[in-house]
Amino acid sequence: MKIATAVILLSLLLVSPVPAGQEITILRGQDFPPYHYLDDGGRETGVLVELIQKAAGRLNLTVKFKQLPWSRCLKMVRDGKADAMMNLFKTRDRSSFMLFPDTPLTREVNRFFTLRGKDLTFTENFSSLKGLKIGAVRNYSYGKTFDQAAPNLNILRLETEKAMLMNLIEGRCDVIIGNEVVIKILADKAKAGNSVVPLGPGLTNDPLYIGFSRARGHRDLVQAFSKALKAVKSSPEYRAVLKTYGY
Repeated sequence: MKIATAVILLSLLLVSPVPAGQEITILRGQDFPPYHYLDDGGRETGVLVELIQKAAGRLNLTVKFKQLPWSRCLKMVRDGKADAMMNLFKTRDRSSFMLFPDTPLTREVNRFFTLRGKDLTFTENFSSLKGLKIGAVRNYSYGKTFDQAAPNLNILRLETEKAMLMNLIEGRCDVIIGNEVVIKILADKAKAGNSVVPLGPGLTNDPLYIGFSRARGHRDLVQAFSKALKAVKSSPEYRAVLKTYGY
């Protein structure tokens, strides 16, 4: 019986899609609180950081996070110079060089924001934004509706949410678009929480994923990671993580 059990365990190890102790590098863009950011001690933290770490732990993976400009993250994953990137919408272009797990990291609501007192309206008709300067992050997808309308809008592309927010506060943009939770946190940190207000209804409520590099041949890893993510998200430990960040 002991010999048979050992043979079964050995066979499982031999067909495992994830080598024991493998280290992967996951890129992330600018701080995106509460999802991923550096704390006051310079440590990687956030809801999605902890989720990924817990999923990786179930696969005996070691994860190294690396923060770089968003556009550079995309290029490195495309070129196979990093294993994966978080957290992003699945688009046709990205699917050409990324593999996405079936299980998303979370969902994101994007919406427009403006300054309190501006006489602006938005009711899902993009023509109401004609002539306005709209701040958005370079190479972001904000969902199918906005992405399709973008070529006909006056968009100022910036590198980070923080830069986008400051352009709004300082009057260089009339409107910005972003994750409603992140924009609120950043506005509060900039002591502009009472000045920055939502404009119109939410534009998206879509899943955000971690994207793995096709160039690095991670197909088996993606399938295993998807199952691990799903298991963690249905566990009490993940509910405890959410509670830690105020969810």
